[in-house]
Amino acid sequence: GMLFLLVFGLPPLVHTDDPTRAVLSCFEMVKTFERFKLIGRFGVTTGRSYCGVCGSAQRMEYTVLGDPVNLSARLMANAPQGGILIDEATTRLCTR
Repeated sequence: GMLFLLVFGLPPLVHTDDPTRAVLSCFEMVKTFERFKLIGRFGVTTGRSYCGVCGSAQRMEYTVLGDPVNLSARLMANAPQGGILIDEATTRLCTR
């Protein structure tokens, strides 16, 4: 299957409503997945993470690491088909 990791709020594209943007984008993806008859599950978290290059000279990757990333993966795994689960921080920060 496919796995997407979307990150909002990376400098220089930081917005005060990034949590809201992330949740709204999930609703759009749910619609798109349904249109193409794909199954999707979504987990959205908010917090500080490391985003950058990891690895050695032989194998370097651009990645995102941290508790919010791990929690998001767990939320996604527990979401129902076509469902979106969000953490408390995201719920608190969503503006609409």
